[in-house]
Amino acid sequence: MNLLHFGQKKLSVWLMIFSFVLILSACSSNQSSGAGSQNKDANTEKKNQSLTIALGHGLDYLGMDPYGNGRENTVLRTVVFEPLALETSKGQFEGALAKSWSVNETGTEWTFNLREGVTFHDGTPFTSSAVLEAFNHYMEDPNFSRRAPIENIVAPDDYTVVFQLQKPFAPFLNLVGSYQCVIPSPNSFDEQGNLAKPIGTGPFALKSQSKEKVEFIAYDSHWREKPSIDELQVVYISDPATMVLALESGEVDLIGADGYGIPQAEIKRLQDNKDFTVVMNADSSSLEWVGFNSNTGPLQDVNVRKAINYALDRGQIAEFIYEGFATPAVGPIGFDESILWTDTSIQGYQYDLEKAKQLLAEAGWKDRNKDGFLVKDGQVLELTFLLEGTRTWKPTGEAIQNQLAELGIKVNLELRDNSVIRELVKKRQFNMVGLGSIGKSAADPYYFFQYYFTTRGSGTVLTNNEKMDQLVSDVVSTIDQDKRSEIYNEIQREVMDLAPGAFLLHPHRVTIMKKDISGWDFANTMDPLRFVYKLSRE
Repeated sequence: MNLLHFGQKKLSVWLMIFSFVLILSACSSNQSSGAGSQNKDANTEKKNQSLTIALGHGLDYLGMDPYGNGRENTVLRTVVFEPLALETSKGQFEGALAKSWSVNETGTEWTFNLREGVTFHDGTPFTSSAVLEAFNHYMEDPNFSRRAPIENIVAPDDYTVVFQLQKPFAPFLNLVGSYQCVIPSPNSFDEQGNLAKPIGTGPFALKSQSKEKVEFIAYDSHWREKPSIDELQVVYISDPATMVLALESGEVDLIGADGYGIPQAEIKRLQDNKDFTVVMNADSSSLEWVGFNSNTGPLQDVNVRKAINYALDRGQIAEFIYEGFATPAVGPIGFDESILWTDTSIQGYQYDLEKAKQLLAEAGWKDRNKDGFLVKDGQVLELTFLLEGTRTWKPTGEAIQNQLAELGIKVNLELRDNSVIRELVKKRQFNMVGLGSIGKSAADPYYFFQYYFTTRGSGTVLTNNEKMDQLVSDVVSTIDQDKRSEIYNEIQREVMDLAPGAFLLHPHRVTIMKKDISGWDFANTMDPLRFVYKLSRE
C-alpha cells in the first residue's frame, strides 16, 4: 500500500468531517438566530385588546333584531348596525353611513349622500338599496309612520337616497340618526323575513350570544378603521352590588355605560381607587320629574300644583338621596345653556314653604281638623303617588312624602312596575307619578313634549290643551332654527305656568372603568355603546 496515498486519503476524510461539523454549526446558529428573531417578532407583535362591559338592567337579553321592539332589542344595536347619521354626546349630528345631507327650502325633501366603499360584515357592499329596504320595513310600523311623515323614498343611484315628506319635519335627523333606524344587511333575514343572523356595517360583528353574555369581534374592514378593541364582551348583571364586585375583581372592565347599576356611595368610594377612572357627565339631558293628573281631584287647581312645586326641596333630594350626583332641575329641558334649546331665563320653583302655604290657603285648603293635614269641603288633601321601587325613586318618593307632609298634604306611595305605571297613566288613574325623560334627546326634545304634554302623546299628563298642542306642532314643522328656538322658549314658559308636573333633578351619568381604558364617550341610555369604537387600552 502506498503510505503517502493512504495519508492523503485519511487527511481528506478528516477535512470532510471538519467541514460537515462547521456546516452543522452554522445551520444550528442560523436556526437559533431565526427562532430568536421570531420570538422577538412575537413579543413585539400587538397584543389583542379585549374589553368586558357590564350593563345593569337585567339578565334579559332577547337578541339583536334590528327591527325588534323593546329595550333589549335596541340597547346593542349600534355596536353591530349603524344609522345614516349619529347624534353626538353634545347633541350635534355627524355622518355615519351618510357622509352628508341637505334639506330643501320647504323642509319636505331630505337628500342623503351615502359613503362609498362601505361593506357589511359578510363582505357585501352597502348601497342605497339596503336603505330603501330598511325604511320600507320601518314605515310598516304604524307608530313609526305617525312620528315620521315620510311620503316616499327614492334612490337615484347606489349612493343617494331622497326622503320626500308629507309636511316639513324639522327633527328628521333625530329619527334617521337614532338607534330606531339602523340599516341591516338584507342578508340578515331568511326568505320569510325572519332574522337569521344580525349582519350590519358597524365597528363590531356578532360572535356569540346568550341571555347572560354577548360577544363581538372587531370588524377589520370598517369604513372608519378597525377598532382598537379586538374582542368585546357585554354581560348583564342586574344587581348593582354584584356589578361593582365584578369590576373590582377584574371580571369586567367597565360599568355604568347605560346609566344604571352604580350606587352613589360606591361611586364616591371608587373615585379614590387609583386602579379606576370615574367619568361623569353632569350636563345630561336626562330628567327625573313628577307628573300631575290635572283632570281630576285636587290637582285640577293650578295653585295646588304650584304649591307642591314650591314645597319640594330639590337640593336636599340631590344631596342626600343622589349623594351629590344630580343637579336640581329648574325647567323641562335643562339647567343651563349646555343643554340645547334650554330657556336660561327660567329660574324654576325655588324652595319656598311659606309661598306654598299661601297658595294652598288661597285655594281654600285649611287645617280644620288640627291633625296637620289640610281639608276643603270635608275632604283631606290626600294624593296617591305612583312610582317604581328602584334604589333612587323609592327614597325620592319617601322624601317627597315627608316634604309635602310639612305642607299639610297626605301622600300615599304606591310602588309599581314601569309597565303598570304606564297603563295607569293612560287610564288617568293617578294623582302623581314618577316619570323620566322619554324622547328627551340632547339634540331635540320635541318628542318629550309631544309624548307628555300634548293630546296625541301616549304618556300625556296634560290633555285638552289646544295651545300646547299647537306649539309642539309648530316646533316640529318650523325649519328655521331661530324661530324654533323662540317656539321652544314659549313651550317651556307655558309648561312652567301650567305646572303639569314638578321637575326634580338631572341625574349625573357616571361610568367607571379600569385605568388603562381611554376614549369613553356618553351616548343615549337606549344605545349606550354607540361610541364604543373609540375605546382603547394601553
